[in-house]
Amino acid sequence: MAEKLMKLLIDTHVLLWLVDEASVARIPLATAATLRQPENDLLVSAITSWELSLKYWLGKLPEARILLAAWSLVVSRLRMTVVPLTDVHGILAGQLDWDHKDPFDRMIAAQSVLESATLVSADTAFDTAHGVHRLW
Repeated sequence: MAEKLMKLLIDTHVLLWLVDEASVARIPLATAATLRQPENDLLVSAITSWELSLKYWLGKLPEARILLAAWSLVVSRLRMTVVPLTDVHGILAGQLDWDHKDPFDRMIAAQSVLESATLVSADTAFDTAHGVHRLW
């Protein structure tokens, strides 16, 4: 088995764009190529499923319905591993020296740091989170 080159944690919007043919073009070509490399280890946070479910339930993200209905299949098809939420992730998420209040983003940032994974995101707010390395 080939050695993994990079660990990449996929942000919520990137996952949505990957599964939507109309939106996948929003991902830069170089980033999409990196995501397709089988040598890279693709991760998605368990918090992403919660964020999608909550925003769908609140009516803010109706397009998440299909992804949520086929969550396990989609994650498997995209070669992703779900990173569970742990107490260590939660503690770091709450203690990050980062002026950002979104709890989903804080957890994704903490998991990126603790899992030594590069975060794949268009969100430049992550650039000021100590220890987070962002691809995009």
